[in-house]
Amino acid sequence: MNRLLRSTAAASLALIVSACGNGSSPTPSASEVLTASTQPSPTQEATAEPSETASTQPSVAASSSADPTAFTVAPNPEADALFITRDECENVADGYRLELPDAWFTNTAIGEVSPCSWFSPTTFEVDDPSEVPAEIAITIEFMEGDSGSVSEDVISRETGIVGRTQEAVRVEWGSSDGGRRYVYQIQLGPTPEEGPNIVAMTSTEMGGDYELNKAVLDRIIATMELLGSVN
Repeated sequence: MNRLLRSTAAASLALIVSACGNGSSPTPSASEVLTASTQPSPTQEATAEPSETASTQPSVAASSSADPTAFTVAPNPEADALFITRDECENVADGYRLELPDAWFTNTAIGEVSPCSWFSPTTFEVDDPSEVPAEIAITIEFMEGDSGSVSEDVISRETGIVGRTQEAVRVEWGSSDGGRRYVYQIQLGPTPEEGPNIVAMTSTEMGGDYELNKAVLDRIIATMELLGSVN
């Protein structure tokens, strides 16, 4: 599904939301991922064209469970229903292709943000590319080095393989104020500390419903293909 968002403010940067965006540019800083920088930016109303595309692919949960090295994909009927009809997007610069719910929205390249980096269940617009819009539920970022450390408590931790070849870790953290953060770190280099890594995350500070966002992120990662040469 392709959707075109237009800002009515002359100074705004219009964001074309597409499931197949092309183009590349550097990604935001690593610190933005682990601090879940989701400060809201001004938005304008936008309309979306309905999609007539349907998918007959099997559920992500069913397909990934056959691979013993893949991450566990917990049952979630709402997320499974979303993935009945899928779209695809690609980030050539950062080296991945993935599938997302056709009803969701993702970005083309804008400012220093690469395409296929932000994901939202609702439309969004960007006036300042350095700020993640409040509607964004999931982010994916390429990091040259380690993603850093956090002071939160580990709720769960699991290791697995992404894209059939790359080692990864999935961690959910919890803070004393009840906040939660759910992160995949996909190792592309010799070690996670040396990098590079791809970091995908959602948190309770981001848009949408946290539990559904987690389930959607699990299914997005299960479809991820890594492009080009990795170590």
